[in-house]
Amino acid sequence: MTEHVFLPDLDLCTIELCQAHREWLEHWLKEIERDIEDGDVASSLCLQSVMVEMILYNELRYDWRAIFEHYLTDEAGNPLAYSERYSKRLYEFDNQWRQTPVHAVHTRFWVDRVCNSSTPVKSHYVQLIEGWIQPNGWIYNHDVSCTRLRSRMKSEYLMSFAMGLEIMAAANTLALREQRFTATASSERPTPYLSAEYFRLRALELLRKPHLAPKALKAIIKTCEAGEGYCDFAVSSKVDDYMGSAKRTERDKAVHSPLAALHAGYLARHCNAATQQAVRERIARLRQHLLEEPLDIPAFRIRDIVFPFGTDVSPLEVIAAAAITQGLLEGKLQ
Repeated sequence: MTEHVFLPDLDLCTIELCQAHREWLEHWLKEIERDIEDGDVASSLCLQSVMVEMILYNELRYDWRAIFEHYLTDEAGNPLAYSERYSKRLYEFDNQWRQTPVHAVHTRFWVDRVCNSSTPVKSHYVQLIEGWIQPNGWIYNHDVSCTRLRSRMKSEYLMSFAMGLEIMAAANTLALREQRFTATASSERPTPYLSAEYFRLRALELLRKPHLAPKALKAIIKTCEAGEGYCDFAVSSKVDDYMGSAKRTERDKAVHSPLAALHAGYLARHCNAATQQAVRERIARLRQHLLEEPLDIPAFRIRDIVFPFGTDVSPLEVIAAAAITQGLLEGKLQ
């Protein structure tokens, strides 16, 4: 099991790297080796490290299970998002580092399967996920964040939903709640985010109801065109969910993202032939651009602030760029 829900239809062991992408990933992995050895780790960083090792070496060099058990597991056996040492980087985080969001559980579930594909799903993971099913059908740990659904990031709660369903499907417990989850996923209004709609579609596929994806996918894909490819959202229509206005987002700049292009390509399969053709042509344009400029993967920036929003380039984006330049999306659209 080397496909991850972040990277649709990509077997990590089959990705071939150009020199620029290989050197970037090797450097990134080397840079965080000391942090790993010191236990200065986050679940998300370990996840990407596992992906990078699989791509570079077609095997795992670190004992990742031991790292997770030692640094990213609490006394009750719950997967943690951050190690205690990593929490010192987080501003005024105090004891909040002891948190178990859905993605931390999914990371452990996925890494266990990578280490041994025949490993059964731990019942504890399933119990955690099932215990976090909210009355409205969404899946998230309310103890980590009690934010109202209206103010939650749509991509985050749809991602958690898809991850939770994947764990239950692997444990053969999803069928008991299919109808309820289908109602939750299909009744959610369309969002302007490629990633959110991608995770919704992945959830509906697990529920065997992909035809219930929003009819607006074509329009969403179109409005997310940016640069040489796609951005996760259309900056022109983005509003601050909490403030309810565009005032704080009006100067944000849209940039193309290889990962967003993968999501656009996946969503386009559920659109008409004309939309698939348009997406295929735009991804081909992005492919040509990345062949010429392999590391033209700009960081998203908010307003006129000079610092990137989050890290600069991430391993996920480089992996997505490698898949695009290799032509792994070709043949998957009409």
